Amino acid sequence: MKQVNILMMGGKRCGKTTVLASMCAEINKALAGTSMSLDSDNEQTRVDLEKAKISIRQKVESFKTPLTRVEVDENPTSALKTYSFHLRIDNGGKIPFRIHDIPGEWLTDSHQKEVKALVKDCQVIIIAIDTPYLFSKMTSKGYGIYHEEYNKPLEIANFFKNSLSVDQIEDRMILFVPIKCERYYHLTNTPKLNVSKRNYMQELIDAIGCGYRDLLMFLRSTPELLNSCTLAITPILSAGGIDFVHFRTDSETGKITSLYQEPEFLREFEQGYSPKFCEQPMIYALIYILMQELGPQTQKKGSLFGQRGIFQGLNRTQMQAAVETLRKKLKRNTGNHPEDGFYFIQNPREL
Repeated sequence: MKQVNILMMGGKRCGKTTVLASMCAEINKALAGTSMSLDSDNEQTRVDLEKAKISIRQKVESFKTPLTRVEVDENPTSALKTYSFHLRIDNGGKIPFRIHDIPGEWLTDSHQKEVKALVKDCQVIIIAIDTPYLFSKMTSKGYGIYHEEYNKPLEIANFFKNSLSVDQIEDRMILFVPIKCERYYHLTNTPKLNVSKRNYMQELIDAIGCGYRDLLMFLRSTPELLNSCTLAITPILSAGGIDFVHFRTDSETGKITSLYQEPEFLREFEQGYSPKFCEQPMIYALIYILMQELGPQTQKKGSLFGQRGIFQGLNRTQMQAAVETLRKKLKRNTGNHPEDGFYFIQNPREL
């Protein structure tokens, strides 16, 4: 294998393209002043991500009109989208990698074989979670009433359990990425709003534990998976200055949409388009893959990471320097107190 592959999956209309646009823009801000930068490899990738960024900026701009509420649900994608990038390091080499965004229904239809082939080649799997659907209108199950319908946790779990073997899942990083977390982050961190002093971001971790229970239990069900799969929760604020308000149901079609508005009491630098933590999934992924490349050749024959040569033109010293630089940017839980909802569920590689 000569390139890094990252797979993104999740329910329909959760806004993965918008997240990816913010992710790529924000990681370069995080890497400013270092010897690293992320660049797109082709014009189509640049155009797609720029369109997504312009779209969300325009929606956020509309909130300057008082009491404006806007639907931000994305148009669902029905085809595989592949985005091509490379990470330049120390002007001495580059890491080519691809991010593959699959439609949610591919996990249950005739495209399953294609998804299995992607999983085989992907070192990192990102499960995008539409947070309002997970965390609003909570039920006795520990997650929201619309979570199963829109985030498809059962379909994702069944795909892993029934379509993939343990060998096909070993040595992967699986990131649970709650997107559109603005409301819960602002409630947690704004004293004027959080009169009950609840830690909503901690509660979000608990909701993911309940909402993805079947998948998490499976990924910890054998010594092979327990000792090789890295599982983490990395929440992001997709746009920053807008909060989920409530769901609206179309009286004729029954379609559920989510409405957003500009929240009260935001500090000036938090207003408008101000995504937060969007670089973190990419930082987690890059550290993980670099550490796998630097690790001992202990993987069994045929293992994904038993093959070397992903990092073109980089020597060991350069890779170690890259890991240390990225670790300084990594946001993680400290001890038993997760910060802002970041949490390692399983960390056998000790990232």
